[in-house]
Amino acid sequence: MAELKALTRDQDLLVQEQTRLVNRLIAALRAYYPVALELFDRLHQPSALAFLARYPTPEQAQRATRVELAAFVHEQPHFPQPERAVERLWGLLQSSQLVAAPVTTRTKARLVSVLVRQLQALHDDIAAYDQELLRLFRSHPDSALFASLPSCAGKATRLAPRLLAEIGDDRARYEQRAGLQALAGTAPRPKSSGMVVTAQKRHACVRPLRNVLHQFARCAIREEEWAAAYYHKKRREGKRHHAAVRALANIWVRIIYALWQSGTRYDVAIFHAAQGAHACPAA
Repeated sequence: MAELKALTRDQDLLVQEQTRLVNRLIAALRAYYPVALELFDRLHQPSALAFLARYPTPEQAQRATRVELAAFVHEQPHFPQPERAVERLWGLLQSSQLVAAPVTTRTKARLVSVLVRQLQALHDDIAAYDQELLRLFRSHPDSALFASLPSCAGKATRLAPRLLAEIGDDRARYEQRAGLQALAGTAPRPKSSGMVVTAQKRHACVRPLRNVLHQFARCAIREEEWAAAYYHKKRREGKRHHAAVRALANIWVRIIYALWQSGTRYDVAIFHAAQGAHACPAA
């Protein structure tokens, strides 16, 4: 558990570094190679980095033939719809573009080449972390429980190992779910002024735990109808996006805590049945 927690937090730092480098890459490309930003949706992906490594300037990219572009696309693993991609790349590259000053092109192309090499190495390092985290996660008895949660199944997700690492496996750590909600920062903090009591965001918390729960709740909106309905209900009540996601995360902590204590997997049918049973007395 200690190794899993340390590795997940270290990988988060590497992902933050990747984001910083991508932002610098975007700024450099805007200065002399803006069409590159239209070619790929995510610049940190291997295919985008490989393209910039092969064609670091717009002039070099424009000189590439359809055959060369097709060869490049087919060299990349898992490139979606390669034939359509070739035509799209060709069309964008041959369209009229603004031309930067030669000095700007030479200097920024050098910077882009440096950033691309750094991002390629970092991408491989992050992928190696993913493999080790998946190995550690699968070796833990609680892995099936956390993998059953929405958005946590499959090899591509990083949410399940992070949830397990931050919540832990010591069932005696929290006397009740309120302790976990407070530690996660999802439970609001009451603030009173005279006769008025308001709820405010809880800043004193374990931030890695709060972050992974926020990411999990945001992803669950796309997979669980009840989660989406709850989120939109909070938005209609006037809450901003992050406040609504945090409120949803607070509900998820209650569910995860109950599953964690009983050692059972998440089942949306059981959740709906419990939700209906609690709603009957109120009706």
